[in-house]
Amino acid sequence: MNAGPNDAHGSEPKPAEAGAATLRGRIRPLPAETDEETFLPFLDLCFNWSMDRPRIEIAEIRQRTDAAFYYRGWGRHGDIAVGAHAEADPGSPIIGLAWVRLADITDVVGKADDGVGGDFAAALGKTGAEVVRSETVPADASGDVAADSASNSDDAAAADSAPDLSDADETPFTGYGWVAADIPELSVAVLPEHQGQGIGGVLVDTVCTLARMSGFPAVSLSVEDGNGAAKLYADHGFVSVGRSGDSDVLVRSLIQD
Repeated sequence: MNAGPNDAHGSEPKPAEAGAATLRGRIRPLPAETDEETFLPFLDLCFNWSMDRPRIEIAEIRQRTDAAFYYRGWGRHGDIAVGAHAEADPGSPIIGLAWVRLADITDVVGKADDGVGGDFAAALGKTGAEVVRSETVPADASGDVAADSASNSDDAAAADSAPDLSDADETPFTGYGWVAADIPELSVAVLPEHQGQGIGGVLVDTVCTLARMSGFPAVSLSVEDGNGAAKLYADHGFVSVGRSGDSDVLVRSLIQD
C-alpha cells in the first residue's frame, strides 16, 4: 500500500483513524470448535430486531429449524465467524458477532433451477441460472433429491424475524438469504449497549475479507422491510438481487474486494 498524506513523516493518526485501528484490534476469528451457545445471544437479536413484534424467546429459538440452520453443528466446511471483543484481551466478552455459513449441498440441489436477479448475475459474469446452480452443484443434478437484526442502522442485526419452520421438515431450509450453493449467507449483530460505535460495519468487512480469502465469490443476506440495517449493508457494498417474502435478498460481490 502506498503511504497517504497522513501515513508518512511520523504524522499523528487522526482520532477517527486511531479509533478504527483500536476497534479492528478487538476483532478476532472464532475457531471451528466454538461452542454453539456463543451464537445464541446474537441470533436472538437477529430474530428479534423489531420492537413492534412479539418476542421470540431463546427457548423457542433453540427449537426452531430455521434458527438451527445458522449455528447448529458449527465448524463444518465454509463456516467463518469473527467476534468483536469488549477489550483487546481475547478473553474479554464478545459484544458483536458476524458469521457466514453455506447451505448443505444436499438441500440446495433441489433449488438449482430457481432464479435470481440479473444485476447479481451480471456482476459475476454469469446468467441467473448459472449463479443459482453454482459450481458446487453437479451439472446433471436434478431437483428430485429427497428432502432430508436492532434499531441502530450502523450496528443493527442482520437477519430478520421469520415464520416458524420447525415443523416444515419436508422442505429443506437453506437460509432466508440463499442465492447459490457456493455463496454463504451472512448474519451479524451487536449487543444493544455497544451499538452506534461502528462495530457492525467493521465486522461485516472483516468477515467478508475472510470469505474472499476462502475463495467465495460473494456473500448474501436477507433484510426485512423496515429493518434499519439495510443502510449499513448498502454502505458496505450490498445490492438487492430480489425479494423473498417481505424481505430484500442482498449480495456483496467479493470478486473485486
